[in-house]
Amino acid sequence: MVAVFFCCTGSLWAQETLKTYADKIPLNIGTCVGSAFDSNDQTYINALKREFNTVVCENAMKPYSLQPSQGSFSFINADKLVAFAQQNNMKIRGHTLVWHNQNPNWLSKGSWTRATLLAAMKAHINGVLSHFKGKIIEWDVVNEAFDDSGAGARRTSFWQNTIGNDYIDSAFVYAHQADPAALLFYNDYSTCTMNTKSTAIYTMIKTMLANNVPIHGIGFQSHQQISDTSTSFFAGMKANFDRFAKLGLKISITELDVRMPLPSNQTALKAQAVVYRGFMQLALATPSCQTFMMWGFSDKYSWIPQQFPGEGAACIYDENFQPKPAYTALLDVLKAPIISTRFQGFSRPAHGPWSFDCESNSILVQDGQPGHPVLLEMFNPKGAKTGEYYSQSGVRTPLTPFNMARGTYILRANGAAARIPLIR
Repeated sequence: MVAVFFCCTGSLWAQETLKTYADKIPLNIGTCVGSAFDSNDQTYINALKREFNTVVCENAMKPYSLQPSQGSFSFINADKLVAFAQQNNMKIRGHTLVWHNQNPNWLSKGSWTRATLLAAMKAHINGVLSHFKGKIIEWDVVNEAFDDSGAGARRTSFWQNTIGNDYIDSAFVYAHQADPAALLFYNDYSTCTMNTKSTAIYTMIKTMLANNVPIHGIGFQSHQQISDTSTSFFAGMKANFDRFAKLGLKISITELDVRMPLPSNQTALKAQAVVYRGFMQLALATPSCQTFMMWGFSDKYSWIPQQFPGEGAACIYDENFQPKPAYTALLDVLKAPIISTRFQGFSRPAHGPWSFDCESNSILVQDGQPGHPVLLEMFNPKGAKTGEYYSQSGVRTPLTPFNMARGTYILRANGAAARIPLIR
């Protein structure tokens, strides 16, 4: 096993957008889409197409939108966004199938038995997933099922009260039956770090997996504040993400925003940028994290001021669609990630172990014999050569001849091959 440290600079890609760099990794980077899109705000739509490769409906795929009357589905607004995404080569997250909030009255205020409510749940999931089958990369199947008591308790809801704890299991089973190819997620807030709530969710999912319930990932909503800048906060996030990843789960950051007291100021904006930067760095350092979503990208349309009076400015663009320091922070991390990984299946030459140190857009190869000639060859995962370069052991070689985008490559040094996962 040989350690690799890799850094790419922005010189390899010309266009300075989040989408351009995220596509190279690849990373699903996106935002929720709502009223601005529906009202055809062209400035908003242009920025949406320019910066993101993934979208999620802010409200148009929630139960009250899709099934306003029992048995009668309405997909008009959701279909409009799906069509837009397909036209612009964007991916789509589905949000959300089962939730205690934003339900039609016939559902939330109905008179149900366990059996009839389970049937209604199944009918809703079947109707929605059959309509969108093959178009959605990830579904938030169950949303916010745990309360904020600090005791790790289930939230009191008509789902919980009528069906019991296993309503969550049933929702995932029904979703998998309706679309076996869909990736199914549990989604919640205040769960980024290790706490009572995230531990209760961890225990629940571990039990679900042991019982063969088809759950594939967890979504961390990540509605943060500018005070979330400490090293201990991000260390706690890393430990928490790692324990869920060890269960074999995919990790998605699903609703990131970072609010502050209004009016904003430069100190607060810089602190906000630290939080956004930390989240992106953690996402790129977590191999199972392939989705990075924000809950809005312009302060003009943010939900925060209404939900948290006196607070706002939570997005990466201001109300005039001007990028804030938070935007630059995300862009900088995407442009130049520093990745630490290990070769697998590395074949060592007879004269001793190789080591590779990759930084500043260059590769330093060492085999214990300074000046020893080295032929470096780079191949893509399909075996096509992307470049070659003669170097010497102990001499730093620029990456420029390889013209490499970030991805997974095969590096061969004097015939000894090693697979290099760069980010992914």
